[in-house]
Amino acid sequence: MNMNSAEDNSDAGIPNIPGPYISPEQTESFPLKQALYGGNRRVSKECCPCMDRDESSGLRVIVTCFFVLSLIITVALAAQIYFGDYQLVPHGSVATDSHYCSVIGTDILKKGGNSVDAAVASTFCMGVLQPHVTGLGAGGFLLVYDHRKRLVLDVIDFREIAPLNYMHSPNESAFQDINALKGQDIGVPGLVRGLALAHSLYGKLMWKDVVMPSVLLARKGFQVPHSLAQALRRFSANSTDNLKLQETFSSQPGANQTLPHLAEALEKIAILGPDVFYNGSLAASTLQTLSQAGSNITKQDLSDYTPKRRKALQAKFSNFEVFVPGAPSGGPLLLATLNLLKNTNITDEEEIVSVLSGKLNDMYENFKGDWGDPDQNQNVTEVTGIAWNFPEAVTSHVAAVDLNDLYVSVVSGLNTWFGSQVMTDNEFILNNALKNFDVGNNVASPKKRPLSLAAPIIVTESGQVCGRRLVLGAADTTIAAQLLAELLLLHQNGTASIEAPRFHFKPAEKLIELEGFRAPILSNATVILLQQMGFKFQKIQGPLQSCNVVEKIGDTLTSHSDSRGGGVSSRY
Repeated sequence: MNMNSAEDNSDAGIPNIPGPYISPEQTESFPLKQALYGGNRRVSKECCPCMDRDESSGLRVIVTCFFVLSLIITVALAAQIYFGDYQLVPHGSVATDSHYCSVIGTDILKKGGNSVDAAVASTFCMGVLQPHVTGLGAGGFLLVYDHRKRLVLDVIDFREIAPLNYMHSPNESAFQDINALKGQDIGVPGLVRGLALAHSLYGKLMWKDVVMPSVLLARKGFQVPHSLAQALRRFSANSTDNLKLQETFSSQPGANQTLPHLAEALEKIAILGPDVFYNGSLAASTLQTLSQAGSNITKQDLSDYTPKRRKALQAKFSNFEVFVPGAPSGGPLLLATLNLLKNTNITDEEEIVSVLSGKLNDMYENFKGDWGDPDQNQNVTEVTGIAWNFPEAVTSHVAAVDLNDLYVSVVSGLNTWFGSQVMTDNEFILNNALKNFDVGNNVASPKKRPLSLAAPIIVTESGQVCGRRLVLGAADTTIAAQLLAELLLLHQNGTASIEAPRFHFKPAEKLIELEGFRAPILSNATVILLQQMGFKFQKIQGPLQSCNVVEKIGDTLTSHSDSRGGGVSSRY
């Protein structure tokens, strides 16, 4: 029978409705409830001959069908939400040198934490995944910015500090002699109390919940990152000084690595609080290692360590506001460098190398000995000796942004690859930050923080609430200036700027170091010009310093982790 036949419909007393309709109740002209009574009963029975003659059975079938269909749709949507890629603008992002640590950060955000919680959790994680860069024996700086208030909320300086009985001498040769012992290069670590202070002031989750993900990672194991394997290969396996490092860490990228003793230390910090590192059982173990290494750090030095809350510095650069910490971070050096670049006409990456090299050289010469620990400025009028003769700067960078536009940038590190190369029984490495003392206001002194070239950075577009915002950081002023030139002068996006070729600069030697396979392409004319200015060139191999960025324009959030560090950013 043709259910759309006009004859059949007329026989049933049902008006003729053109089109592929089975029954009139499928149109808006006939309310669905009318189909349950009267004229259309015959159609229902012919479509569903198995139905009972009871009128209520049709309703039960319809309700059952709707229920099953709704259940299927709900399950499908839940699976897509849980397993699929996000379809909306991300709520937050964390960028680090490790996919593990980036995900730990966004997991913290998903659990209701803010970007401070996420940054703290990810920084602890980096101490597990990249122990050659940062960890419990490190120091650094943290910058918190509230974009909705257009205000820097805090700068936390947790730079390492010289012990009370630190041996120092204004005589350069004597100064070099005391640094012959690795233990004399070790400053009192500030990372644990620095992160704890940030969390206590601005965090939302419990301290334990922020630290425990790193405990589980150290205990269950992780794949050895390429950067760690490269750093290990830079040291001789036959060196007795580094034997403990060689025995603890695998030099095979991708190999499974567990750190059970570090897991125990982190678990104590998570459960008992940060003070266990400075006063408790962890302090006793660390002091024993320090004594064996020839350090003058005492129980009192550890117990007395206090992170400093400082004011941020702000400067305008290419229609953007740049926020950085003050000394002893590299913030003042970076702003001085950007000021020298203001009136330059940089149009490509080659000019970044040629122009920036000259400006950096001028900056380092002009500000020789000017900066140091602001709590112990010497007001030096005459500077003698070699300035800026720092070792290669090494830090880990974490950038975090949450739904409420709270931006956090953290740089932390051991100062150089593997720091002092002194490792505690708890499987964390101690810094060699005191190598960064030199001259002027940065002369060595007890209870003083040495100057660092590292800086966390926040950038916002001037006068534009919804304009471009950047959360980044770098271990070195040279790297930071190149990044900002790429981002703000060449108007590159975050990914292109982070992955662009870079150079490194050693002012004491006027040495331009080019990164192996991704060195900037320089013309012969540029090379000759720089050589005439007294610069020398040298190629460097990995591991290379990395930088990460979270970028927001309007409500569009993007992020990128530097391939040099091997990380992957995470968004949710």
